[in-house]
Amino acid sequence: MQHVDLDELERIPHFMGVNSDRRPLARAIDAMGFAATYLELEPGEAFSGGPHTHTDQEELFIVLEGTATFETRPGPGTRSETTEVGPMGAVHFEAGDVFQQGRNESNEPVVGLAIGVGADRHAWDGVEALVDCPDCGTETVHSLAAPEADDERMPAPERVDIICETCGNQL
Repeated sequence: MQHVDLDELERIPHFMGVNSDRRPLARAIDAMGFAATYLELEPGEAFSGGPHTHTDQEELFIVLEGTATFETRPGPGTRSETTEVGPMGAVHFEAGDVFQQGRNESNEPVVGLAIGVGADRHAWDGVEALVDCPDCGTETVHSLAAPEADDERMPAPERVDIICETCGNQL
């Protein structure tokens, strides 16, 4: 057995600055075979940096307090749908399911857990994001890579390569 106090976990914000109170549980628990992160989102903050999908990991988001809004889209240039997940609600995304992003669009804090199954963390080359490509002139799928990252769980922004899968442009 291993006991962890959430208040004592290191706060490691998302590398894109979209949240400030993100506490990875998988770092604190030895040999945990899945990813788990505790988050407190202030109004306007998000679980992630934008619409994305994990090809190597399924995700479960559990909202403990507040109401989170999840935007989902099947692919580039498609219409998005939103789903509100209230306190003690959950939403699940299979690996490669849809492009998704959860945000706090309310005026109250959101407290939740993000759980990723497939490994204790996702590989950066297993992430695809929807991004407006300046070279293509349209929204396209971009792959992410974090070569030589000091900490692959949350690399520094300058160490993440975001590459358009249509034209090869690197942002």
